[in-house]
Amino acid sequence: MNQYINPNEYGSLLYDDKEIEYVNNVIKQRRIFRYSRCEFPYTSMCEDKIKEIVNTKYALCTTNGTSGLKAALIGAGVEANDRVLISSYTFLATALAPISLGAIPVPIEVDIETGLDLNDLEEEIKKGCKAVIVVHFQGRAFNLSKVKKLCKDNNIVLIEDACQAFGAKYKSKYTGTIGDIGVYSFQQFKQISSGEGGCVVTNTKKYFDRMRNYTDMGSIRDRFPSWNSEEALFGENDRMNNLIGAVLYAQLEKMDMIINKQKELRKEIISKLDKVTIINSPDPSGDTAMNILLLLKDVESKKQAIELGKESNIELRNMWSSLYYDNDLFRRNKLDSLSLRNKECLKTKDLITRMVVVSIPPTLTNTDIKEIKKLILLLKEKELME
Repeated sequence: MNQYINPNEYGSLLYDDKEIEYVNNVIKQRRIFRYSRCEFPYTSMCEDKIKEIVNTKYALCTTNGTSGLKAALIGAGVEANDRVLISSYTFLATALAPISLGAIPVPIEVDIETGLDLNDLEEEIKKGCKAVIVVHFQGRAFNLSKVKKLCKDNNIVLIEDACQAFGAKYKSKYTGTIGDIGVYSFQQFKQISSGEGGCVVTNTKKYFDRMRNYTDMGSIRDRFPSWNSEEALFGENDRMNNLIGAVLYAQLEKMDMIINKQKELRKEIISKLDKVTIINSPDPSGDTAMNILLLLKDVESKKQAIELGKESNIELRNMWSSLYYDNDLFRRNKLDSLSLRNKECLKTKDLITRMVVVSIPPTLTNTDIKEIKKLILLLKEKELME
């Protein structure tokens, strides 16, 4: 039973007979492995569906978003000791992916319009890097035009970590398709959820071939894998199976319904919330409306707001309370900000210490909407907001 009226879950709240039917299809055919010959090859079907949705030439389903990020880096040719510039504010997986390959995840200041602070990005590009990972967070698509130009001018591969933003658009262009390689996640708390699972997309065959080979233990596959080729890699087993694919395919069929419902609910909540500081998307029409981002005055105001939310049974999420390099794991292994780039991302730290998230799952009732709106107005009345 959910503790809050607005749990941080989305697609998984709408599992029904469709997911059960597709999973049963897999069990009945006794073919869970993605490369089995079968009537319902759901993993391949998901790849075709995702290509159709986001309009890319290639899509490859993986075990999760993290394995997708690693595959993207391999596709981009990242090797040990290469610098990879990444959004300083992100789930730890964005940094763990380059670290697992022996590369260095260099934090870049976040900008709520362009994704990355352009001055900071340009400064770090001058020091050299193999790839840039920009994170579209919380159902929002950033305006990457200037980031993309910087990368193109410097022959750097631009990877979009769209693990939190599958289905989001900027000016009719889906996240994951603006740069060179895009990565999605379908984990339990994502809008389209298969519990686990990810996908990488690209329009470049060279990147796709390397990613496909890497996630299939580095092999070159016809029906069976082979490592007797110059294209073979030392890879990993990061293949999605047909059980996860079955759940994901059912969710993909519900994608428009889920996002449209969230947009409807969000519109109702923010209507008549005059002079409330909401962090809007660069392109609000492309926002998937999975939440509302509020900016509080300071750290103390944020704490008070979260407590007021608990009293109303409404979760005001803190998201991640620190930048990835501030975790003890990074400090113990000398991967803190000083060793990575010799300065702090103070602009980003100020933003995250004052930001809270109001989740908008597609199951909210009219009563829930009224309570959420009432809480936000209370925060404004108590002068806790920016």
